[in-house]
Order: sequence, then C-alpha cells, then structure tokens
Amino acid sequence: MKAYVFPGQGSQFPGMAKDLYENYAAAKSIVDEADAILGFSLAQIMFEGTDEELKQTRVTQPAIYLHSVLVAKLGKDFAPAVVAGHSLGEFSALVAAGGLAWQDGLQLVYKRALAMQKACEIQPSTMAAVLGLPDATIEAICAAYGPSVVAANYNCPGQVVISGSVEGIEAVGIQLKEAGAKRVLTLPVGGAFHSPFMEPARVELAAAIEATEVLKPICPIVQNVNAKASQDPAEIKANLIAQLTGAVRWTQSVETMVAMGATEFIECGPGKVLQGLVKKINGESIVASMELV
Repeated sequence: MKAYVFPGQGSQFPGMAKDLYENYAAAKSIVDEADAILGFSLAQIMFEGTDEELKQTRVTQPAIYLHSVLVAKLGKDFAPAVVAGHSLGEFSALVAAGGLAWQDGLQLVYKRALAMQKACEIQPSTMAAVLGLPDATIEAICAAYGPSVVAANYNCPGQVVISGSVEGIEAVGIQLKEAGAKRVLTLPVGGAFHSPFMEPARVELAAAIEATEVLKPICPIVQNVNAKASQDPAEIKANLIAQLTGAVRWTQSVETMVAMGATEFIECGPGKVLQGLVKKINGESIVASMELV
C-alpha cells in the first residue's frame, strides 16, 4: 500500500521547480497562473532566488506548496491509498487527494505564511531541535517551565523541535542538555511555529479556511494535530486551523499510516527530508521520490 507524503518548510532550494517549468507545459501553465494569483513572480524567486530570499516565510511556504502540487499533478501512476503532509505540506496533500482546488490551496498557504510572519513580529520567539531524548522527557521539562515553551514537531524518534519564547527556549535548552540531550540546536526561523505564539495567525487563517470549499478527498488524509486519518471536510478544516498552534505529530502520523497498511512512502515535492524521517520511524518502509510521467 502506497502513502504519499508532502514536505514542509526547510525543503526549499534555489532553482526549485525550474526543470518542471521548462519541460512540462502543464507545469508552466500552473506556475504562470500562480504568479497571477499572488500578484508577484514567485517563479522568479524559486528559479533564480538566493537561499536567503527563499527562507522568507512569505516565499518559502507557497514555493514548497507549488513545487509539491506540480510533482503530484505530473506524477506517474499517482494513486494514493493515504496522504499526509508535514506542516504546510498538509495543504499540498489535501490538494493532491482532490479535497481542495490548487488555486484555493495556494491562496490559503500564502495567507498562512503572511499571518505567521505577522505573528512572529508581535513577540520575539524561536524554535530549537532537540536530539537524543525521549519525547516524554522533553514534554515534562517543557511543562515544568510553563506554557511559553512547547513540543512543536515530533519529527522522528530522538528528534523533537520545541517552540517558544527566546528566553524560554534558552532556559529549557540548558535543562534538556542536563537531562542528556545530545544536542539542542536553535533553528534559523522567524518565530515559534506550532505553538500558542501563533494564536493571532490561527484566528486570521480560520476565517479564510472556513470560507474555502473543501471536498471529500479520494483517500484518507492523516493530519498533523491528531495523527488520525480523515475524509470528513468539516473535520479536515478544523484540523487545518488547529495545526497553526498545535504540534506536528509526524512520528505518530507515519505510525498511523503503517498501521493502516502503508509499506511504501512516496515523497512529492522538493528534497528528501521526509524519506529520511520515515526510515527513522519505521526502518522496514520503502521510501522513494515521486517519478514523473
């Protein structure tokens, strides 16, 4: 059984999707329409931009989304039994599974990126990757510190990202090292994604998601906030909204897909980040990038 997975922020690279644009008429048509929808040339930044330009949240999120959607649409024998996406990748996954028009998805992802960037500017905050500690230990140390630091991304066993105030991440980082963490690495991000610090963004995006038509996807989508499969449009919408302030339960999502019978995980989008995480979560799984027609 094949699961199709879609990457999130961090998978971008200069020149992304340029080969698709140049070699596939369908890709060129979608990219040109995307530029018209956004009102600026995302394509130019994707094709010719620097690492720094691509790291801007307002660029990164729609760029990865667009690249992922192109790969899914151009994919060979695309027939998912289940889909999932890491953070913003959940929007790409929903589009690929027929639950959301790609144009609507692009507008939501761009609004999401702008809202998250705005939330980052309201209060200084950050994220840090914690390596080599059990999830429960990280959760307990964060909880003891208080609500301004939370576990945000459960990427794979032994790799959890925490999110919170600058001072909180620093203080909790010291405690995590004392508890035996191999490393605590502050990440070069604009703020505390997937934490209560994103509440202003959640409120802003909620209205846009509620106003957007979501259809029943052709297969279940396993969502970040609860690592459960759903095909119910109302439930999917609620989980997309909750995702902004909730944790990305990627480890648990992959485990859910494995329990559903998934043996092969096909990554749709730039890079191979998710393939590496899947192998760490379940070593018996087959991983691959999407083959194009």
